[in-house]
Amino acid sequence: MNARQVLAVSALALASAASFAQTVPAEQWVGAPIAATTSMTSRSAVASDYMASRSMASAPAELRVGPADAGVGAASRAEVAADRNLWIRSGLSQVANRDDFDPTSAAYRKQVATYQNLRNGPQYMAEVQRVKSGSTRVTTSAQYGTGSSAN
Repeated sequence: MNARQVLAVSALALASAASFAQTVPAEQWVGAPIAATTSMTSRSAVASDYMASRSMASAPAELRVGPADAGVGAASRAEVAADRNLWIRSGLSQVANRDDFDPTSAAYRKQVATYQNLRNGPQYMAEVQRVKSGSTRVTTSAQYGTGSSAN
């Protein structure tokens, strides 16, 4: 084929494509336009609905598993300090930032079990009361095993 034939075929194809093109109104594609009217709800009603929705849980109660989320400031300063002290006492504070940390090791699982037993047992409330009374001593895991404490 020479250049004239190629040019003629491409011009014919372009002309036929242009003749088959049709203009379609936008309403046929997306529907009739929405009328821009004023809202029937007042600004204060929208704001109160928004605040009510923020105070609700993130998932409906029938879809939740486990206890409800604690609210902001739900734990007191003494409870947080007691939890930290039990974390230290169980030995977890010494292994969490190590280079050779292995969460699947038997020793780590034993320390987690010790922490959970301390946290869910009467030791937690005793630690909360000790922190509230103003005692500043912290018992480490090594000292916990021997029964002594440090200041």
